[in-house]
Amino acid sequence: MISKIDAKKKISELVEQINYHDELYYKKNYQEISDEEYDKLRRELLELEKNFPEIKLKNSPNKTIGKIDNNQFRTIKHNSPMLSLNNAYSIDEVESFYNKTFNSLNKNFLILAETKVDGLSASLRYENRKLKIGLTRGDGVKGEDITRNLEFVEGIKKKLPSEFPENLEIRGEIFIKKNIFEELNKKRKDQGKPLFSTPRNAAAGSVRQLDPEIAKERKLSFYGYTVIGDKSFFGNSISKIRDILKIFNFSLNHPAKLCSSLDEMVKFYKKVRDMRSSLNYDIDGIVYKLDNIEEQKKLGQTARFPRWALAHKFPAENAITTLKEVSFQVGRTGTITPVAILGEVTIGGVKINRATLHNQDEIRRLGLSLGDTISIQRAGDVIPKITSVVKKSIRPVKIIFPEQCPSCGSELYRLEKEAAIRCINISNCKEQNISSLVHFVSRNAFDIPGLGERQIRIFWNKKFIKNFSDIFLLEDKVINKKIILKDIEGFGEKSISNLFEAINSRRNVAFDRLIYSLGIRHVGQGIALIISRKFQNIEKFLSYFIESKSEEKIEGIGEIIINSVTSYLQNSENFEEIKKLLKIINIKYESNISNKFTNKVIVITGSFQSFSRKVIEKKLIEKGAKISSSVSKKTDFLFCGEDPGSKLEKAEKLNIKILNSEDVIEEIND
Repeated sequence: MISKIDAKKKISELVEQINYHDELYYKKNYQEISDEEYDKLRRELLELEKNFPEIKLKNSPNKTIGKIDNNQFRTIKHNSPMLSLNNAYSIDEVESFYNKTFNSLNKNFLILAETKVDGLSASLRYENRKLKIGLTRGDGVKGEDITRNLEFVEGIKKKLPSEFPENLEIRGEIFIKKNIFEELNKKRKDQGKPLFSTPRNAAAGSVRQLDPEIAKERKLSFYGYTVIGDKSFFGNSISKIRDILKIFNFSLNHPAKLCSSLDEMVKFYKKVRDMRSSLNYDIDGIVYKLDNIEEQKKLGQTARFPRWALAHKFPAENAITTLKEVSFQVGRTGTITPVAILGEVTIGGVKINRATLHNQDEIRRLGLSLGDTISIQRAGDVIPKITSVVKKSIRPVKIIFPEQCPSCGSELYRLEKEAAIRCINISNCKEQNISSLVHFVSRNAFDIPGLGERQIRIFWNKKFIKNFSDIFLLEDKVINKKIILKDIEGFGEKSISNLFEAINSRRNVAFDRLIYSLGIRHVGQGIALIISRKFQNIEKFLSYFIESKSEEKIEGIGEIIINSVTSYLQNSENFEEIKKLLKIINIKYESNISNKFTNKVIVITGSFQSFSRKVIEKKLIEKGAKISSSVSKKTDFLFCGEDPGSKLEKAEKLNIKILNSEDVIEEIND
């Protein structure tokens, strides 16, 4: 049995890892690990939190959600929850799903098996047979309003056939076809823009553009997979819905099969797995759905996924190629990352010529040399990685890590207990400076549309900007003719005007976003939020860390983070830059109004119809509550939904105040 000290350390590591990958996936449409590896991390964390309920981290992914960026698009509540799917990676897991379904229904049933399109889930609402609203899945309860970006998506009908009911909802997947994806990346390469790593990333990024013309240019497509509407017209099964959509020329994902046995499900899975490369769209598995809608209702759903459906994921695809050379990139915090340059191969319809090598230890573990024949894997159909050496080169060339920074030439260091080699010349390293500026304007920081890495790099090279504050002074410099933007390719009057408008619209910034935007090592969004709530204003924040005299601890923040923030703020250049910023921006602070849940310990059990438990937790945290995973004498409230389990019984014994589903919804909406 793991000790409590080791458990706390492991939980902290898992929380940091999962939050990092959540931010990549939900905010940046990007993945570094496979779904299987991600699910393994989640299961490990859940198990540890279950066994050690007294270890509570405020930034645990099981206590917060972060899938919607409310500053980018308005959010709208779904008519019914838009849940994700439970994943399976083996035949045994599929068999378990099949047997549970049989035991629940106690009769034979049909399963619709269809391809799992690797795109962005979307909901289309029609009123009077006209497309009214288009939403992303978001957090499952609310989605982002992307209606204006759907006008030119192939497969989305702006007007329904006259035979259809007047009001209904079609749910499906937005994606980019493989041939379109290749054309898009070729065009971006010619323009010197960064390439999209996968079709899914391209699709997800395209529908979240503020300019609908960008979505139009990228030629998105849509496949519908279900309809929520008049049963008298669509019938009571998913297969019937598909038949009707097909008759009226709606775009559907193919192939699909109605299965009457586990054996048929598995055969279909294997057939599609073997032919997937011939499809003109990316898939990452097969979805099994109970066909009969009334039977679906009987099985119900958890807070995260329906019990009547399962995603059977494909294993990652592999290819054999040659390691030609290794380049070294400098990250925002000075980390030197080796990148493998490969002989180009195609995996799942995507051309691959680079792969991550992570660090020096990984190169040694794999025993890599230049010229080796290697096996690469597109893990989770996302970021390729080298898995093994298939054949050593006849004339192997050792991979030598640089001793000086590839960007600034400074000496590199490897700190004790760290795998990363770093450049610590933070102030004068070009790549670190540019990466810091890119982070500052990124979606979860100041979120300045139209100001990305390409523009930042141009401005930095021309010495238009060096520090954060320079971004907000760009317009004044142009007006005073200290710099000229219109002579730069791609910067016409309209684009310059739009850029300045975007910059000025971000002069008001939430306190936690400001802290996050500084790019302090170890300070992600969750930590920035905790710090902002602890100090409530910038003066207290700066005083605590710069004077460094307080013995007061900050719950949820460890010594490593404290030292990192202290080191950053006690650097005179950083402090002076913050003072410059404070003269040209306005900080928005959270109101600190107390309510009945402020500082109260709340346990949530069971499932809720109107909100997922994650949403309830988020709203309670916003009200100042403390969320606990177990009932104890310290618990103030138990929020009780359907199928509550043993927590309800324990709360009753301890005379803890219990709120049922209706009370909970009323309090949350208050």
